[in-house]
Amino acid sequence: MLYRQVLAQKANHAAAAHFLGLLLHQTGRSAEGLDLLEQSVRLQPKNPDFLNNLGTVMRDLGRVSAAVDFFRGAVAIRPDQLAARDNLGSSLKQLGQFEGAEEIYRGTIGRNPFHVRARIGLAETLQEAGRLDQALAAFREALAIRPKDADLLHGLGVGLMEKGNLGEAAEHFRQALAVDPGMARAWLMLTQVKRQQERDAELAGMEAQHAKAPEGSLARMQLSFGLGKANDDLKDYGRAFDYFAEGNAIRRTGIDYDAARTRAEFETMKAVFDKAFFDKHRPSGIADDTPIFVVGMPRSGTTLVEQIIASHRQVYGAGELGILKTVVGKQFPPGMKGGFPWGIADMPDKAYAEAGQAYLDLLHARYPGFRHVTDKMPGNFLLIGFIHLMLPKAKIIHCARDAAATCLSIYKVHFRGDSHRYGYDLGELADFHNLYTDIMAHWRTVLPDVVHDVRYEDFVADQEGQTRALIAHLGLPWDDAVLSFHETDRPVRTASAAQVRQPMYQGSVDLWKRYGDRLKPLLDRLD
Repeated sequence: MLYRQVLAQKANHAAAAHFLGLLLHQTGRSAEGLDLLEQSVRLQPKNPDFLNNLGTVMRDLGRVSAAVDFFRGAVAIRPDQLAARDNLGSSLKQLGQFEGAEEIYRGTIGRNPFHVRARIGLAETLQEAGRLDQALAAFREALAIRPKDADLLHGLGVGLMEKGNLGEAAEHFRQALAVDPGMARAWLMLTQVKRQQERDAELAGMEAQHAKAPEGSLARMQLSFGLGKANDDLKDYGRAFDYFAEGNAIRRTGIDYDAARTRAEFETMKAVFDKAFFDKHRPSGIADDTPIFVVGMPRSGTTLVEQIIASHRQVYGAGELGILKTVVGKQFPPGMKGGFPWGIADMPDKAYAEAGQAYLDLLHARYPGFRHVTDKMPGNFLLIGFIHLMLPKAKIIHCARDAAATCLSIYKVHFRGDSHRYGYDLGELADFHNLYTDIMAHWRTVLPDVVHDVRYEDFVADQEGQTRALIAHLGLPWDDAVLSFHETDRPVRTASAAQVRQPMYQGSVDLWKRYGDRLKPLLDRLD
């Protein structure tokens, strides 16, 4: 190989080391490649292309914070390098550093107003930061420059869906598909905002795209989930399940999920946070009750319950926040004495008070001036022991729903990002639900009366009675707006974005029974 010959003659040839390193990374020998790339950057620390490429490799390897440093270096040396600016913006967005990402994207647009990728990045950053109206304005500005851009039309459609403008969202997905009929994610999104009522031309168009998409491809997966939803609407449950099964199988092959490790995490959390632990440790003295935590399995009514609470004039609905996990990770790092979570048992009580204060500082900085703020990260049910010790006055609302209904609802959804990795195989899904049921029973035993349970089925049967009990439990005065929650104007970024815009209906409670024997692998394993 040419690069190796050059390096044999001149070991410190920066370009040869760099391009050989890239080649090795691209052919799956990343560790070897990374050494050479780092060597090239040591030899030429002011080469912006080298810095940008090393950042890209770091990001590929999941080391996003390290990648940011290299992208920053590249931008500092050559401020007009668009590739490095795009990489820096998207990495900051990935880390949740929205202000930094916004600054980079706005700087890029200032330098190059026609650079659409930066405009999409800016709009998506504003969207993820919860500033939906500004995000929609950013998408519209970009569309004024490139009105036939399918990515922009799709992005604006997603934003409109999150705002609750479902008809307008559908129109933008259709416009994106008119530009690019093979845009699988636009087909998937269209099915989320449209209730399929007959086998129309659009459904035939989606089926044709599904037949064309290569087996096992991302497009095939997205179209499978969309066709599953459309056939579910049409009550053609056998065909719907076939599509859902295909979509889930494709998704599962691309996911690294370790069921044994997940079980160990749950068991360890129970072992650490046992009765003796709570006899020994006192909750912090923090009296701030701003946060309202909404926890439970996804698709168990968490988005619905948050929407109801957030319809109250004294509450701001912040959606799925990563703050709790961030704070716990910083205060109780994996490398702590004794390891995580075992070392927690020997931590002084002030550690929980410090973590609680750090959480509140982040929350109040992001959402200043609100009497209450909801934090609806479903998986926080695993961290209830932490929440109670850190913020004992914060309310914890747990959403429960029939196990089979919850699991089927998860199986029918293609989630964003890498969350809910247990959800793409019926057996793994059942096992995870069993672990969740078990740890919730544990919290009730060791922390009686700390968690307030809300049952989805009870809510659907008696919306007003259940809502009144919930508002009373939160210590809030009654507000009629909570009964017409579907009219509340706030962004909803979860898989339930379209559902929470509709009044509650009884039909969803026993829907899973229509799938009959197809759910046997799930039902046989549910406790």
